[in-house]
Amino acid sequence: MERMDVSSSICNTKNQKFSKEHDVGEGENRIGNLADAIVQHILSFLPTKDAAKTSILSNRWKYLWLSVSVLDFHDGAYHFTDAEEPPRKRKLFMDFVERVLLLREPSTITNFSLTCNVLSDSSRITTWISAAVKHTVQVLNIRLYKIGEPFMLPSCLFNCESLQELHLNIFNLLELPSFVSFSNLKILTLIRIVFPDDHSAQKLFKVCSILEELYLIFCSWENVKAVCISSPKIQKLYIQEKDPSYCNDTDDEDGENNSVDQNNDSDNESDNIDDQNSPVYLNDDIDDVHSSDEQSDDADDQCDSDGCQFAVFGTSLKYFSYMGDFVHGCHIQDSSSIVEAHLQAYNGAREIGYRALKLLWGLSNAKSLELDDNAVESLADADELLDHLPMFYSLTHIHIDWAVLIYKEQREALLTILRKSPSLSSLKFEGLSCMLCYSGTYDWTLDPVPGCFLTHLKTIEISMFNESEIELLAVKILLKSATILEKMVISFNPWQFEDADGLKKQQEVQEQILSFPRGSSSCLIAISCPPKKKKKIEFC
Repeated sequence: MERMDVSSSICNTKNQKFSKEHDVGEGENRIGNLADAIVQHILSFLPTKDAAKTSILSNRWKYLWLSVSVLDFHDGAYHFTDAEEPPRKRKLFMDFVERVLLLREPSTITNFSLTCNVLSDSSRITTWISAAVKHTVQVLNIRLYKIGEPFMLPSCLFNCESLQELHLNIFNLLELPSFVSFSNLKILTLIRIVFPDDHSAQKLFKVCSILEELYLIFCSWENVKAVCISSPKIQKLYIQEKDPSYCNDTDDEDGENNSVDQNNDSDNESDNIDDQNSPVYLNDDIDDVHSSDEQSDDADDQCDSDGCQFAVFGTSLKYFSYMGDFVHGCHIQDSSSIVEAHLQAYNGAREIGYRALKLLWGLSNAKSLELDDNAVESLADADELLDHLPMFYSLTHIHIDWAVLIYKEQREALLTILRKSPSLSSLKFEGLSCMLCYSGTYDWTLDPVPGCFLTHLKTIEISMFNESEIELLAVKILLKSATILEKMVISFNPWQFEDADGLKKQQEVQEQILSFPRGSSSCLIAISCPPKKKKKIEFC
């Protein structure tokens, strides 16, 4: 009997082993049994050099990767240091790209992505881009660094009828051919591009007749006086300027240092342009704000005389975001369709307030508005502007990044925005104060209370809460003043309550907040613990 049990056990073990090997074999064949189109789709998510490695799997896979419609080449070099790229590694990369483009079938390239240093290989790289265009590329993503010789993008790129998305990240003069046409381009991203003159900038934006999304990041506008963006279908516009405090000596978002001769002869073309034909758009209604204040006139004139003036005709514009120091003016016209707007200033200087005000007038129809502390501070420093803020009749959500409530001027600027938002139903603070220690007195109140607090405001959200005295006072005032409030959500700063003492303090603060009087009897308070503790939100 015992011997039979042992034999049975051995048989079961063999069967299990065979079953596992059979399952593994089936698993290994699952990908191999897939149709070519599905395998190619899977390979399209890999960098091309990794997709090429699958050619050793079997005879079937040997050339399968060459038919993948997505090509992604990255030289793997350090683009942001002065370290030299190993010559052998450079040669292998260059030869690999050319071999792939030579061997692949004459099928469509839907996506072509290239990230590499240019060095002295301008002609080879422009040939690659031309090859992608000839294969009717639809999405083109070019990131070029360390340009060591004159470089010009191929002319055929600017006449590519198949192109739907174009992303250029090149610190170089954008020299356009005589004829430019982007009849199917819907998304355009320009990063670190240097525009030589008004004519080049205007020519590029004018031909994008069905453009839906435009991203202008760290571009150089020093040679451009005015630009008109008037694509009738544009829905999203994102503008980010260089931060002077970080980018004085750099030329891209990652801090790379390239050299480019911006005194190119093409810069002089701007001298031949009739100034009367330059699209300069001013908001006379807002300019009149400063007519009674000599100091304001001087500051405003200085703002309008420097930098490039952007005129945006956004009949379909739904999303607008600006991040910068407002050196360049931006005027938005016909923006009745706008849904979401973001403004972030690199500093809170008084001069910024004037241009921020003009921009806010163009965004007055927005349904959601996000402002950072510097944008609010700039309006506060130019306090004579507050009475001239537009009414935001359609605004239902406001998001404030780091509201500094200690200073009376900034509180008044914030309250003015709230008073001019009669339909506001949701208010979010991403941090109530970045100053945790303050020796002054907290004797401020909401007087008068913004009308939306009494008629529309239903949700208040506060994140990065640090339990400072002024934050607690702000919560107390908000709870008491919002008479139809349905919910207040408070999330503690996870870095403020890491140890046992912090958790104890958090519990005390939570009890204190729950004891505050509420203007709305139906208001619930949701207090969340730091994410590290993974505690659930509890409604009280």
